[in-house]
Amino acid sequence: MDKILAIIKREYFIRVRSKGFIIGTAISPLVMMSFALVPILVARSTSNATYQITVLDHTADPTLYERVQALLIAENAKSDRYEVQREAAANMETQQRTLNQQLAEKKLAGYIVIPADVLERGRVEFHTPNAGGFSNNSRVRNALNTAVIEQRMRLAGINPDRVSTLSRSIQMDTINERGERERGQTFVLAFALLMILYITILVYGITVMRGVLEEKQSRIIEVLLSSVKPFQLMLGKLVGIGLVALTQYLIWATFAVLISSVAVAQAMTVSSVSFPKVPISLMIFFVLYFVMGYFLFATFYAMVGAIVSSEEDGQQMQMPITMTIVIPVAISTIIMRNPDSMTSTVLSLIPFFSPVLMFLRITLQPPPWWQIALSFVLLLSTIFGAIWVAAKIYRVGVLMYGKRPTLPELVKWLKYT
Repeated sequence: MDKILAIIKREYFIRVRSKGFIIGTAISPLVMMSFALVPILVARSTSNATYQITVLDHTADPTLYERVQALLIAENAKSDRYEVQREAAANMETQQRTLNQQLAEKKLAGYIVIPADVLERGRVEFHTPNAGGFSNNSRVRNALNTAVIEQRMRLAGINPDRVSTLSRSIQMDTINERGERERGQTFVLAFALLMILYITILVYGITVMRGVLEEKQSRIIEVLLSSVKPFQLMLGKLVGIGLVALTQYLIWATFAVLISSVAVAQAMTVSSVSFPKVPISLMIFFVLYFVMGYFLFATFYAMVGAIVSSEEDGQQMQMPITMTIVIPVAISTIIMRNPDSMTSTVLSLIPFFSPVLMFLRITLQPPPWWQIALSFVLLLSTIFGAIWVAAKIYRVGVLMYGKRPTLPELVKWLKYT
């Protein structure tokens, strides 16, 4: 046990004290936070813009223009401001040439051409230099659409205000099982934790493989095996690197709590998406599934590191393992669509998929307790089986150099006592 603890300490402190760990641990939360804060800050900096819009009206009655103007000015209560003026159509070619010149000189944000038969054909033109301004274009389109429909109703003897009152849509509040108003925060939380789980299992699994490969290439492993057994070396490496990942999780969690209590919480109140609350029970499941997923896949990565003798061979050999981690992320939309379906249940109970898919189900809609317990049992059984296989291959492979072993040779290694 003392030898295993010594290996764990060595693996842990070498990586925790490295510049890569310190920089990565500090930068990663800042990068994640920027994805949430930057769009909000950009939206704030670009808000309160003023749009000068001219309406080139070919209709004889200014009623339609007046309604469009009123609807656009009503948008001023939100973020952007609209200043709308009407220009009766006279010499179409000359007027458009002048308006296009104003667009080029940025004196206008755009101009609308309303044809005389707009009520029959239902077609208008909006000339703007910013064709990608979807928000502005959408507001102009909605104002025109509403004004034309109301004008048609008036001509048909229908009161538009009465129709608007009778056809007013309902507002439905979605309440999740925690009693919170659902505004997309559960999906955001599930997706964020899913990606963290996926990336960290993948990164630290590959770290184990590279650690074994580096020791093997430098022949340090021969010195180590003169003092400890191969299984002790493999187990110490797995636990030590796993503790590095948990340390990083702890730092990130502390950072997230501090940030969410100040800047992020305030920024999220500006947007329509609520900042997700993370229950303690969910974080416990997160750690448990990470630990089990890490041990499962890191064991196979350690086995690959023992088998190969070069980084190139390692990249080829690790592909099946990496794809086993990628597949559950790729099919996670099945779980998101219906977490309680038979397909979701079966997929989440497959040991190689459980760390990602069962945790995703717990985040979205917790399954029955027996399914969670069964996933634990199946995962632990698979982990013990993987460690048994990896230990037998590891003890022979770490001292083998040169040609990569074939499958029959690997079977022989399993039979060695």
